[in-house]
Amino acid sequence: MDADGLLAAMAGRAVVLLGEQHDDMDHHRWQLQTLATLHTLRPTMVIGFEMFPRRVQPVLDRWVAGELTEAEFLQQAEWGKVWSMPAELYLPLFHFARLNRIPMLALNIDAELTRRIADKGWDGVPEGEREGVGRPAAALPAYEDFLFEIHSQHAHMRMHGKDKARPARSDAAFRNFVESQLAWDRAMAEALVAGRARHAAADGSLPLVVGIMGNGHVRHGHGVAHQLVALGEPSIGQLMPVEAATPCAELPAGLADAV
Repeated sequence: MDADGLLAAMAGRAVVLLGEQHDDMDHHRWQLQTLATLHTLRPTMVIGFEMFPRRVQPVLDRWVAGELTEAEFLQQAEWGKVWSMPAELYLPLFHFARLNRIPMLALNIDAELTRRIADKGWDGVPEGEREGVGRPAAALPAYEDFLFEIHSQHAHMRMHGKDKARPARSDAAFRNFVESQLAWDRAMAEALVAGRARHAAADGSLPLVVGIMGNGHVRHGHGVAHQLVALGEPSIGQLMPVEAATPCAELPAGLADAV
């Protein structure tokens, strides 16, 4: 399928997820180009961002409405606290939304909640302190494999120079890590679904919702897409950027709808 056909197909979905490596400016340029094309094909659009926790949603609303300067927006959205990457990577996306009066959604939960779940597990955090996030669908086996590799790498770095055994899948630390990642995916999936419903047109038609998020939440449909399906939303498109020099033959099958 050529690019025009691909993006036309994506514009017909309910939700489209655009991945990124957070610190790669080319990935954000590609996201902007893709957003512009999708908006041309389907002008009724909402854009959700992993970068913002839910509590700053009113700030995003004021930004899109033109009520804040760029500096005021970043300060009130607590950019330096909620996201570790330079704002310059994302500002073209934020200005695109503002220029076209496209609603922006804060998809994430507070990092402190993610850390608490990683420390104590899902059930270790009282229901009233989970920011309204519902219990996630269980991880697909392949996603658990992916998360185990990440967890093992982090554990290896922490154990550098120490005589400790390789982590096991049964370890409480790993089980809690999986639950924290699932909660993260679930929170973003719920915010995408809720945001789409909240911005329905007067005739009941629903907008295209585009999610801007890290590749790990997009790859193979195991992260946010899996939780979207569990929430009853199967109409999902997934696009991921990869290094331009990567041979197509080296890309895993099913990584996304297109890369």
